[in-house]
Amino acid sequence: MTVAAATAAIPAQPGRFTAGLVVYCTPVTELLPLFDCLQAEPGLAAFGIFDNGDDPALRAEVLRRGWVYLSAGRNLGFGAGHNRIFATIGAVAEFHLIVNPDVCWQASPIMALLGPLMRYPQLAAVMPDVFGLDGQRQYLAKRMPTPGILFGRRFPLGSFFFGKQFPWYELRDFDFACPAVVPIASGCCMLCRSNALQRIHGFDEGYFLYLEDYDLCRRWRRDGWQVAIAPAARITHGHARSSYRLGKPLYWHLCSAMRYFSRWGWFHDQARKADIERLPAH
Repeated sequence: MTVAAATAAIPAQPGRFTAGLVVYCTPVTELLPLFDCLQAEPGLAAFGIFDNGDDPALRAEVLRRGWVYLSAGRNLGFGAGHNRIFATIGAVAEFHLIVNPDVCWQASPIMALLGPLMRYPQLAAVMPDVFGLDGQRQYLAKRMPTPGILFGRRFPLGSFFFGKQFPWYELRDFDFACPAVVPIASGCCMLCRSNALQRIHGFDEGYFLYLEDYDLCRRWRRDGWQVAIAPAARITHGHARSSYRLGKPLYWHLCSAMRYFSRWGWFHDQARKADIERLPAH
């Protein structure tokens, strides 16, 4: 596959991190809060946007800001888009930020995310504490799901059968007082060690959308890495939860769940059992 790219010059001065964003038919006006947040980051060495919708207005805005615009002319999915961004700009800096379009912040989270990565070489990625537009914590760091938990959260009767397990899965027993190793870090905003992404070849592109971040964390864990949450870093996240609606989003989520459990185990997942015994880890 040939990826067409229109690129503006990457700043020559050394930076501490690169960043990548994948979008599909997202109006430019909805991206401006995130764009302004990143534009204000002094440590940003390069920012790449992979446009699965091939929007001329977005291309113009990205190039106007001096960033990198990539498009394949069709929708390749979330992980594939991020892999192409990282292949283009990932070598520029030691760390790489994966971020969703509905993310923004008042105070920069970057230094609070960099701190644990620089202190603990075993960390592959660190996520911030995530809050919704209503100011409520979203609990996006997770324990490894069981099939019952994952499917139970998607269907009306699921909470009746599996609802008592949801708080455990969502790490609601974590006190958010200090950085902690977690089983699953959310891909909505994740600062990664670039060489950790390189070693596992980025996202598995067999996931079109959903659970690719779960799989990424599992493959890091298999290779001896850990992921963490740094509560001192805080962001706001729109979190539309589109997979809870019928149609393609639900179909994609079910396909991803089938792929995830087929790889890591439906009922005999040894890593999941171990996590139940010893997490949350501090």
